[in-house]
Amino acid sequence: MSTKNKKRSDLINLTLGLFIVVIVNVLSQYAFTRLDLTSEKRYTLSTSTKEMLGKLDDLVYFKVYLEGDFPQGAGDYKRLRDETKIMLDEFRAYAGDKIQYEFIDPGENPDPKEREKFQKQLYSEGLIPHIENFTDDNGAQVVQRLFPWAIASYHGLNVLVPLMGSNTPKPNEVQLNHSVEGLEYEISNAMRKLQMHVKPKVAITMGHGEPDTLELNDLVKSLREYYDVDFVKFNGNLNAFRDTMQKADQIFNKYKAVIVDGPDSAFTPEELFILDQFVMYGGKALFLIDPVYTSMDSLSMTGMTLGIPRQLGIEELTFRYGARLNTTLVEDLYCADIAIPQEGPQTQFVAAPWYYSPTILPSENNPIVKNLDRIKFDFLSTVDTVETSANIKKTILIRTSDKSRYQRTPTRISLQMAMVERDPRSFNKPNEPVAVLLEGKFDSYFKNKFLPDTIKNSKLIGYRAQGDSSKIIVVGDGDVARNPIYKGKPLPLGLDLMNRMNRNFYANKDFLLNCMNYLCDDKGLLSVRSREVTLRLLDRGKIKDHRLKWQMINTLVPVALIIAFGFLRFYLRRRKYGTIVSS
Repeated sequence: MSTKNKKRSDLINLTLGLFIVVIVNVLSQYAFTRLDLTSEKRYTLSTSTKEMLGKLDDLVYFKVYLEGDFPQGAGDYKRLRDETKIMLDEFRAYAGDKIQYEFIDPGENPDPKEREKFQKQLYSEGLIPHIENFTDDNGAQVVQRLFPWAIASYHGLNVLVPLMGSNTPKPNEVQLNHSVEGLEYEISNAMRKLQMHVKPKVAITMGHGEPDTLELNDLVKSLREYYDVDFVKFNGNLNAFRDTMQKADQIFNKYKAVIVDGPDSAFTPEELFILDQFVMYGGKALFLIDPVYTSMDSLSMTGMTLGIPRQLGIEELTFRYGARLNTTLVEDLYCADIAIPQEGPQTQFVAAPWYYSPTILPSENNPIVKNLDRIKFDFLSTVDTVETSANIKKTILIRTSDKSRYQRTPTRISLQMAMVERDPRSFNKPNEPVAVLLEGKFDSYFKNKFLPDTIKNSKLIGYRAQGDSSKIIVVGDGDVARNPIYKGKPLPLGLDLMNRMNRNFYANKDFLLNCMNYLCDDKGLLSVRSREVTLRLLDRGKIKDHRLKWQMINTLVPVALIIAFGFLRFYLRRRKYGTIVSS
């Protein structure tokens, strides 16, 4: 090829390349796509999140406080910071400039007083710091206060975003993995809260010895971020949970769901009818029931209580729907501690395992419990599924551990039982169901029972023998929703009073919120909550043992390869062009 033709060819190739680049850039303005090459699609947002971002009508601003000069041993927090930035960038890719963020270092101010003042302000706003003792790679101890939190702002409203959702102590790598799994959930959940204009209504029944508002304080406060919550008494009111149109020819539920939590007295047939017809009209229900009577007051004062079966009426209702509440008490080797008083000049307490307070790690794959930490129960009873005339889908949500058993009642329970060492082989009834999800068109509890014609044929009552599609969750414990109370003040739900100085929390609140999200059809939020991410973490032990070797390899090998390539290229050029042709 002549020099002229070669130049023409190069010019054509250059022009063609520039033309292709321009065309690709123009087309990219109209065709949006992203490639996620991770095996578990870590950076692929869920459909519900994309839809929410597509409907975003104004700016959502995130202030992320996980920033600063991390010690060498704080690699887990660094990775969480990096993953948070990547996730926010992914949100920006779909929402554009309507998602903005900044990373703020709470320890940046060189003035100690101003720095302390700023961190106290963050704490007062609910950003609880993690005070960590790090051991860096040189063996030195480093103490640092970190804030794995963000604040999302929208239309003048602020919502906290916990970047490290669980406070349960566990290896950093595992906790990091759970935190990364939950990043999309936490960020999108905060945005949903900010944009929620009309909230579904949820009722909590009262009048049967249920926990009072102080004992349910934390749960109700958390529920009100998603729902309007009312405490409702029956008071003989047929429409306690539903309403009628003016001419009574249309009946509809006032509430999306009803929570029946820990009643200790029997429901009347009229009250069961009200609940039953609420379900028949498509209402959802969460039953947290203690079919066995026990008294913690008696146990703490006398060291002994009795476990006695009781009839509440609710168990007949749930049996009809497909779940049998058994009058049993679960014992589990995986349990919380209890304080045992010791005799002496001054009363002292010793922590001992209390087998009647199982701490269960859910193993089922249902989105309600998937990826949850341990849930703490007290005097838990088993729940079986039963055959029903209606075609009901029955799903076990929670089972006891492989080291569990149950006692039939009545039985005597003594505090001193905690001091007796148990043979693990005696826990020989593993994986017993304790929480069940029922879904379908339920038959009425009163379907085959005698009802006067004045009830059956009344338009005002609107009796239905079979209901619309609905969902019910039955849990064999009414204490799972109670938050502890200390000096007259409610503490966070799931906090273990025996270990409150160690930040030991159980996932009771997450479990109950997931239950309500599922019952109220917010499956998009649950699908994000239950996603799994696998982090490829480095072995720190090997890093420490082989640090020098890999530093030398990473430093010297690239230089050696470049030098070798230079010598090889020099040799080949000399061999090709260095031959002198004699005339």
